[in-house]
Amino acid sequence: MTQTLSTSAGIYIHFAYCARRCVYCDFALATPKNIPADRYTDALLAELAATAHTLPGPARTLYVGGGTPSLWPVRELARFLAAARTSPGIAPDAEITLEANPEEVDDAWLAAVTGLGVNRISLGVQSLDDGELTALSRMHGVAGAIAAADRIAAAYASKTLASFSIDLMFGLPGQTLAAWLAQLGHAVDRFDPPHLSLYALTIEPTTVLGLRIRKGTSPSPDDGLQADMMFAARDLLAGRGYLHYEVSSYARLGHIARHNSAYWELRPWLGLGAGAHGFMGGRRSRNEPRPSRYIERMLKDGRAEVDVETPDADTLAFEQILTGLRRLDIGLTLPAPSLERYAVVIAGEVEAGRLTLEGANIRLTDLGLRFMDDVLLAFVP
Repeated sequence: MTQTLSTSAGIYIHFAYCARRCVYCDFALATPKNIPADRYTDALLAELAATAHTLPGPARTLYVGGGTPSLWPVRELARFLAAARTSPGIAPDAEITLEANPEEVDDAWLAAVTGLGVNRISLGVQSLDDGELTALSRMHGVAGAIAAADRIAAAYASKTLASFSIDLMFGLPGQTLAAWLAQLGHAVDRFDPPHLSLYALTIEPTTVLGLRIRKGTSPSPDDGLQADMMFAARDLLAGRGYLHYEVSSYARLGHIARHNSAYWELRPWLGLGAGAHGFMGGRRSRNEPRPSRYIERMLKDGRAEVDVETPDADTLAFEQILTGLRRLDIGLTLPAPSLERYAVVIAGEVEAGRLTLEGANIRLTDLGLRFMDDVLLAFVP
């Protein structure tokens, strides 16, 4: 179960605002009482105007992430999409994804965004347990998550949406394997999503949750249990028609995330917004992460990049391994120089049972997936 993916570039837009920050989140965002949505859109439009010429043609994918993109007023989203359709253009069959939190998803909002051409929603459910949602500091409860997912599933069933995805987290403090599988099974049975993103809770040291773990007031995730949860989820979903095509991603036929696949395959994308990363013409960039400073820099200076680099051949070869091995369905076909460069490492990982090698194609085994960090460390230049 694979699908052909375009080699054309996409656009990522980071909407860097939330109503509040979740305890596990270290993304670039702000939580002001009043979101300066019009000025943020002005800054995005200025950045788009300055960079649209770098795309080789109309965007084949457009992804609005965050933050909480469902807090972006529809009128401002409309302004941005209208400009993007003018330059660089958006392909008629483009995948246009908008991330959403359940508390913003009502009938009027869904009709408005699909009316603008959004054809894929990624819904941040995270958990179907009220206690877990409270512990994660999410603003919705289970009832709100179910209502939002029901609406989105109905839009998909009526072909108003081409696809949708539900995000869930596992390995949460106190969560058992049985409870995790029960939640996942309930989500699939009720919403029948064509795509699922399942994320193991990762602790970033600068987050509230990271501080609690250092203080001993919250338990640290159990890596072994998280791995067991991932493989158990894969087994459950395989029996219901899903392909585990990427470490955190599961899709039914025809619903592999086209935009996210660009990251894993090192295809180019334009990154717009506070904290956004881009990769165009072999050049990596990262924008100013503070939204207020991003707005100021874009509207005053016409640019907001804080880091720019052009990776050398060795770095790009390693990055290809780093991202490409995430594709569990097709693996990674290495060019001859990389195959030669990493011949000894590959041979060792194959002997250890963590990689398979078929011609020039390498792929993680189940053992390699369980110890993926160790496999990647073996390739570090």
